[in-house]
Amino acid sequence: MDFKAENGLRVTLRTVAKSLGLSVTTVSRALKEGPEVHADTIAIVKEAASRLGYRPNLGGINLRTGKTHAIGIVLPFGREGEMNIVVASLIEGLSRGMKQANYRTTVVPQLVTDDPLSTVRDLVEEGSVDGIIITHITPQDDRVKYLLQVGIPFVTFGRTELLSIHPSIDIDHEAIGSAAAGRLLDAGHERPLLITPAREFSYSLQFARGWRREFERRHLEVAEERVFFAAATPDSGKQVALDSLALHPEATAAFVASEEAALGFISGLKILGRSIPHDFAMVTYGGTRLNDFFNPPLSTYYFSNFTIGQRLADLLQRSISGEKSELLRDLVQAQFVSHGSEI
Repeated sequence: MDFKAENGLRVTLRTVAKSLGLSVTTVSRALKEGPEVHADTIAIVKEAASRLGYRPNLGGINLRTGKTHAIGIVLPFGREGEMNIVVASLIEGLSRGMKQANYRTTVVPQLVTDDPLSTVRDLVEEGSVDGIIITHITPQDDRVKYLLQVGIPFVTFGRTELLSIHPSIDIDHEAIGSAAAGRLLDAGHERPLLITPAREFSYSLQFARGWRREFERRHLEVAEERVFFAAATPDSGKQVALDSLALHPEATAAFVASEEAALGFISGLKILGRSIPHDFAMVTYGGTRLNDFFNPPLSTYYFSNFTIGQRLADLLQRSISGEKSELLRDLVQAQFVSHGSEI
């Protein structure tokens, strides 16, 4: 019998208990997989709860435990009026992982004019979340210092250079920078360009560090004037293509460490009468498969934003549970996907 449909009210523990002829106490313990309840009973109760559409009353749980059963992810929006499409799968992976643990995910926009620290501080002081995720990490990130100080569980997508250990997940950008340099040099491009996001961010500095390391390993001169730091947007990518090739018209290759900037870079190349891969080689990096649909498709160092979102959810849940920060750090290796644009 569908009790929810019958009386139009919210399905409760009592609804599930009545449908099975069990006590509310037994149903409650079964849903918590209590050791005193037989496994067959647990399975029957869970099936009935799912069929009837039962959901825990988070309001009541919040009052008893002091928990909000909500987490916040702070996402900077670097350009007014334009959605950053590459973060959509990150949010999906994160919210799906948190939902499985009965947590709702709140996206907290950080607009261009907002102070990053104030955005995080306001979220903490509101007391509306049990944990926080922040992105676009800087080497000496003030937000991380603050979160460590107040003691709220958090995870960063990216690493700082702080001495204090904190939960984080990151891509091995230094390894990518080194591999991209090596790949372009091996293809015969003697002086490739590096186009990397703004130098304030940790991952951008890591790209550059790996790039330089590969040149030095080969006893080649690292031409700093061929390293360009720019915003990871299509407009910026287009402009940096025009600017960098005006300075270095002899350049035949570039590693553009942003999918969105790569889109603009291709547009800039077309304005200059150059094309991939005929007279210019290019490699990019990102967490979506946009590179498959570029014209032409681009070789890329790929990671899954969706998977990263799921890993962020797992690490944050473990942080909320009190697990030690030393055990809550993850470094992900990107996968190289070749479309022949690097030759």
